[in-house]
Parts: sequence; C-alpha cells; structure tokens
Amino acid sequence: MKIKNLASTPFDEVLASFLAAFKNYFVELPTDKSYWEKRFINARVDWELSYGMFDGEKLVGYIISAVDNHLGYLTAYNTGTGVLTEYRGRGIVDNLYEHALPLLKERGIEKCLLEVICENERAIKVYERIGFRSTRSLRSFTGTIPEVPSENTLQKCHFSQAIESGLYKSKHYSWDNTAEAVVMMSEEVQTWCIGNKISPDAYLVIDKTGNILQLESKDDNYERLLGSAAVIAKDVKLKNVDSERTELIKTLQKWHFLNPVNQYEMEMFIV
Repeated sequence: MKIKNLASTPFDEVLASFLAAFKNYFVELPTDKSYWEKRFINARVDWELSYGMFDGEKLVGYIISAVDNHLGYLTAYNTGTGVLTEYRGRGIVDNLYEHALPLLKERGIEKCLLEVICENERAIKVYERIGFRSTRSLRSFTGTIPEVPSENTLQKCHFSQAIESGLYKSKHYSWDNTAEAVVMMSEEVQTWCIGNKISPDAYLVIDKTGNILQLESKDDNYERLLGSAAVIAKDVKLKNVDSERTELIKTLQKWHFLNPVNQYEMEMFIV
C-alpha cells in the first residue's frame, strides 16, 4: 500500500471512499455530491495537504485537511478521517499522520485540530496515541423555538457589522462555525441582529436549513434573542455549542431541546 496526497484523485472516488468508511456511523451523513463539494469548500479543504492510503488504485483510508488560522495558529483541521471496514486494525490512520506531519510542518502548519464523537472510543484512543489531547466538549441541540413574548425585533444586518460590534468571540465556535467559515458561506446564510445595526445588542447567523451557526448577546439573554428568531425559523439546530456556554445551554434545556450528539475537540501542536 502507498500514501499520496489527494490533489489528483477524482472527487467522486474520494467521496465514495468517504461515505463507505462512514457507513453505519454514529450519525447518518448526507450522500448528495453537491452537498459535499460545497461542504469541503466552505471548510477550506486543501487537497494537497489531504492524504490517502491506496491499495493499488483503491482509496482505503484518508485524512481530509482544511487549513486556516485558528485562535492565532495556522491550523490543519481534520474535516474527515476514515478507513474502509475491511482495512481497519492495520494502523492506517497512524501511518497517514506519520506521513503527513512533516509535510504539514514544511507548509508552516503549527497545530492539528479535529472533532470526534464522545462515544467513538476507538477513534479517541487512536488520536490520543498519535498525540492529540482533548481541549473542550461540544454539544449539539435541535428543537422548536416556543412562542416567547418579545418587544425586540430582529432586523437583517451584514455579518461584518456583527464582527465590528465586538460581540463575536472566536473561542465560542468550532471550525465550521467560525467567522472565517461564515464568510465562506456568505450566500448561504443570513445575519440578524437586535438593536442598532452598527452596534447591535445581539445577533445570530442562520442558514437556509435552520442551522444557527453563531449567536451572541451582550447580556447573555439568549431567550430574548432566540425567542425573537422564531419569526424567521421555528425548528432550528445548533451544532457544536461549547459546553461552557452555560446560559445558552440553560435556555435550550428549558425549551426541551434534544441533545442528540456531543463531541470532543482535540488538538495537537506540531513541534
């Protein structure tokens, strides 16, 4: 078997291997090609720094890496790692990282980052063996916003106005929900705020499917912010909420939102 980057591998082959490796996973993944094309672009995937293990011409394992700055470090984010069922137990992920790390370092990458479902104990052990350490817990929620009386009215604003207001806190968000990700998805999301557009009291970013990517409030009054959002979307999802955002989580629990999946964020610095 051999390892090479995925830059010259047809996307259809990568996607076929990707979906096959995630068959019967903890959560069901979409299978639509256009979804994944857009998903990997928004994630800032660098195919030159993404690597696959090939058995002949067959892609049997892979690490798909996205590259951007994250909390002050140039970071390679693992947006997908998988190994086909019949090839598991052979240390393929270990070998892929052993191959990739020197090449990532050459490109100036300082940190590797990933997310793993808390119940996926096998994967956690592999990542810990490689050198990753858990840095925080992320919780996901889904539910219906109740009818909450509110004197506040949401108004559309530009995402840049939310950023310039100083409300945005990068530490609150995982890779797919950061400001960099929202900018990439500019045509697919809307930003809504409460108060003056130039200096809002609160804001949220939501996509067309009801997925809330970001929400911030000066006074941590998320019941007011989300209650106001019921006019634009009642059934919503919040993915990868930092477990330390207690006021937000209290509101979601009060409204009996479901918590279908939790993840650990893990990181490893390249030395």
